[in-house]
Amino acid sequence: MATIQQYPWSDNAKPSGLVARLARVPTPLGGLALGIASLGAAWSMVSPDWAQPLKIVSALIATILVLKIITKFVLHPHLIREELAHPVISSVMPTSAMALMVISQSLLSVIPGIARGLWLVAVICHIVLFVCFVVGRVNNFRLEHMVPSWFVPPVGIIVAAVTSHGMGYENGVYSLFVFGLGCYFVKLPVMLYRLMFRGVIPDAALPTFAIMAAPASLSLAGYLTISDQPDPLLILILAPLALLMTVLVYTGFIRLLRLPFSPGYAAFTFPMVIGATALIKLTHWLFQKDFFWLARITDGLARIELYVATAMVLYVAIRYVFFYLCGARFRNSFAG
Repeated sequence: MATIQQYPWSDNAKPSGLVARLARVPTPLGGLALGIASLGAAWSMVSPDWAQPLKIVSALIATILVLKIITKFVLHPHLIREELAHPVISSVMPTSAMALMVISQSLLSVIPGIARGLWLVAVICHIVLFVCFVVGRVNNFRLEHMVPSWFVPPVGIIVAAVTSHGMGYENGVYSLFVFGLGCYFVKLPVMLYRLMFRGVIPDAALPTFAIMAAPASLSLAGYLTISDQPDPLLILILAPLALLMTVLVYTGFIRLLRLPFSPGYAAFTFPMVIGATALIKLTHWLFQKDFFWLARITDGLARIELYVATAMVLYVAIRYVFFYLCGARFRNSFAG
């Protein structure tokens, strides 16, 4: 069985040929695609004049990255089983499906029929990957294998709620949101116990700590998207929790950014973007409720988080470019 320090692309063999090189496309690249697509969507909410170009350009870039991952699995189907058996990689595999949901929403106004179909396929794929993850982890469960990326399969489905406008399936989306939110509240104390009392996360998986910032913000963004009359109590719970977790990860970056580059750096992107997205949506709601002084505060925080998220996505994207141009060197350092 794969250990938390081993990765399917981390051996030292040098690939030859395009098909062989595609086998080395790291699955966490889906996290970067998700971050890029979500960043375009976030900026579109604060720059309405540029909303459509921002969403389309970011969606097209993200599509290229997701297609590389899909092509890898089409040409090398045995890697699906290998990566599903890995305690970390299996947990980030749904990020590609999440990215497709965001891409679909960005393209909805351009190609509505295709976008709705792609969104539904992405939701189904996420559910299938979640089931596979649960089966794999139940059969080989060890608390020490638990890392923050384990939030992705159950809670990441809330992206379906964030991207649900114009897609239909309102009842199904609401059920998925409730399921994801319930999973978060159940898993959070277990995750905190594991992080505090059951040993440190190995350096190879340490970038996944940044994912701790995502679930509360994602839940808040999803709730404000699907609810016409959101419950202030739930917002009062989720908003401070989202801010607290984001600040916690900001502090963690002091160490995380000192780690040697690995594909796991993709975990630094979406959690930062969804934090800004949640605050932007919260600001809009506060203005609607005439809480102007509080809305100005959250608007300022949202813009700060959006600038940080933009810088982080650009930084990780640049590092990924160097990963592909100087892949052998980076893979060797990652394997070590």
